[in-house]
Formats: sequence, structure tokens, C-alpha cells
Amino acid sequence: MPVDGPYAGHVHFDASITPVLRTHVDVAAYIRRGTSRLPVDAALLASEGPLGEDLRLALEVLQRLESSALAESRAMLATATGNEARITAFLATWMVDRFWQSRALRDLLTGDHPTERPRHRRRPGPLHTLRRRHLDRVQPLLSAVWTGLAGEAVAAGHMARMAVQEASLQAGLAAISRRLTGEAHRVTEVVVDRHQAAVDFFTAEAIGRLTRSPREALTARVLLSLGSPLEGGGLPDPDLPSALAVLGRTATERAALHRARYEITRLLPGPDLPDPYLSSLPRIGV
Repeated sequence: MPVDGPYAGHVHFDASITPVLRTHVDVAAYIRRGTSRLPVDAALLASEGPLGEDLRLALEVLQRLESSALAESRAMLATATGNEARITAFLATWMVDRFWQSRALRDLLTGDHPTERPRHRRRPGPLHTLRRRHLDRVQPLLSAVWTGLAGEAVAAGHMARMAVQEASLQAGLAAISRRLTGEAHRVTEVVVDRHQAAVDFFTAEAIGRLTRSPREALTARVLLSLGSPLEGGGLPDPDLPSALAVLGRTATERAALHRARYEITRLLPGPDLPDPYLSSLPRIGV
């Protein structure tokens, strides 16, 4: 057992194992905070009238992205990222948070209906079906390859992806919230606030890894280049481009969506790594 140095007191630690990254985020406090269903006053919501079609479309896409936490966590925990105790401890509560947040958004769209779900406006194409089969059948096999090639560095890519996704969700919901009134506005604002803990955690974890190791930064760039964080669970939403046109209607809203990526992508090696969905939004205008 080492008696001095960074591995003192750890029987199985040696110089081949990366020291545990500890950021300013208090994971234990986040877990103790607990999580529960976010109440939605269905009667009040019904009395205030239906949502506009454009807002409803954008909220449907955000709700599906919100509900992708289980698929995202599966991709993370099947690799060496699952060996990081702070990450797995955070994810255990984060998945429940995202479930209740997606349920609150679903309640805004469909009420407290036991089976009704927001449906795609555009019919998913053949590529969508192939992608789903890839995620269900091929990706679990590739996780072992990722672990072998990238090792512990793959955690940097996962943290970078989730940092962008959480910040993008928060920015999109904030844009929607400003156009809503009454109960819909209140619920959306609660969900926006609830995202802050996850934004802080994933951003701190990602930056800590990207800045300590060129290998981790390169691994994160490779992982982010494989797919947009706006694809929940790696599955493209056919309504996403239409929703982004609503979420990025003003220059301020578009800047917030781009800023959600820039906090992470500015630390990656090589040229800027644009998101294919955000690239379709205009760069100028009101």
C-alpha cells in the first residue's frame, strides 16, 4: 500500500490509474436534496386555453429530449465512465430528476393522461429506424470497443456531451417560458431552474477533464463529432429542425443556444465544431 503521494492509503491504486477528479460541485448535497414529481394544476391549465401550435411543437421536442436520460445514461454506464463513483452517484438522482421534468412537460401537453404521449409531427424515415436498431443492438457491443480504445478518457466525452445537452435544454426551455403565461409559464420556469444543478455538474466535470489532459480533450472531440447532443439518446428527432426555428426565433435566443455549446467546444483541440442542427439557424436578424 502506498504511504505517500496521491495514491496513499489505496491498496489498488498505482500510477496507471487516473486520480479521481473532484470539482466544486457537492454531489452528496445534490443527492440529499431528493427529487419528486413536479405538480401541474391541470384544471387551471385547461381554463387558460390551449398552447399555440408553434410553442406546442417546440415543447414536444424538448419533452422528448428531456425523457432521453435513460438512453443517455445507458451509453455512459456501459463504458469506463461507469467506474467513476462521483458520476454514477450523480446519475442515479439525475435520471429521476429528468423523468419528473419530462413528466411535467408532458402534463402541460397532454394533461395527466395515463397513456397519451406527444407524437412526432413528421413521420420518422428509414434512417430513423436504422438508427434506433443501431442504438438497441450495435451500440452495446461497441461500448466494449470504446472502453478498450479510450479507457477512462471516454468520460470526458460523455461529460462534454451532457454539459451541452443540459445547457441547450435549459436555454430552449427558457426561450419557451418567456412566451408562455399562467400555469404553463410557472411549470416551465420550475423545470428551467431544476436544470441548473445538472448544468453545473456536467460542465464542471467536462472542463476539469478537457483542461487536464490533451488525450481527454481529443476523445471528447471525437465523441461529440459522432452525433449532436440535441439528439436525445443518439436518436434524431424528425421535428427538431422545426422546433429550433421556434426556439431560435430571435438573435438573443440563437445566441443562448450557441453559447450552450461554446462553453465546452472552445476547449476542444482543432477548429470549431459546429452542431449540424444549429448551423441551419440564421446568424443575423432580430
